[in-house]
Amino acid sequence: MKTDHFMYAVADLDQGMAWAEEVFGVAPAVGGSHEGLGTRNALLSLGDTYLEIIAPDPAQPVESQMVAGMAAMSAGGLVTWAAQGDLVVTKGLLEEAGIPSTGPVETTRRTADGGLLVWDLLFPQAGGYGMPFFIDWRDAPHPARTTPVGGTLVSFGISAPDADNLGAVLTSLGLNAEVSAGAPELRVAIEGANGLVVLASTEETRRLHPGSRR
Repeated sequence: MKTDHFMYAVADLDQGMAWAEEVFGVAPAVGGSHEGLGTRNALLSLGDTYLEIIAPDPAQPVESQMVAGMAAMSAGGLVTWAAQGDLVVTKGLLEEAGIPSTGPVETTRRTADGGLLVWDLLFPQAGGYGMPFFIDWRDAPHPARTTPVGGTLVSFGISAPDADNLGAVLTSLGLNAEVSAGAPELRVAIEGANGLVVLASTEETRRLHPGSRR
């Protein structure tokens, strides 16, 4: 299992893409719309992982805590992260750790050129702040290989009140995130064309609950 991507939420995707181009010196690629979920995204590769800039999709009249929360944000911030691997095995390991999960759930995204990507997601329903969700891309091309390179991932850290338990679960899954005890926060450092960029969660993004994104 490995880190798949980082989710950075903004209230407006066009503004978020302009921000990303200014900060990273590279224009992100439009990903498309998550059908039935009320969101759309743009993407920047970070090498083996990628940055997902996600926002409400005005073309979808979907009401959810996630969509409403993003629409009301005053600034962007990290929401969560995803890890990639075998979801059946992952579900079993989470159960052994006492963490129930929802899924795997088939998810789709309509691309800018009209194509349809299909993948599976698994959502832990416990585990505390900093627990990722999980993805299996099936046969879909991985966005890290198909989108503009915005930079190189330098570090990824999680601060959480229950750091010991979170760290133990992540280790059991083969994930090596830096976990420390403290107030809830996600922090990613990226070396880009314009220098080092540090992205972090905010009070607003910590209130978002991707869950099953519904």
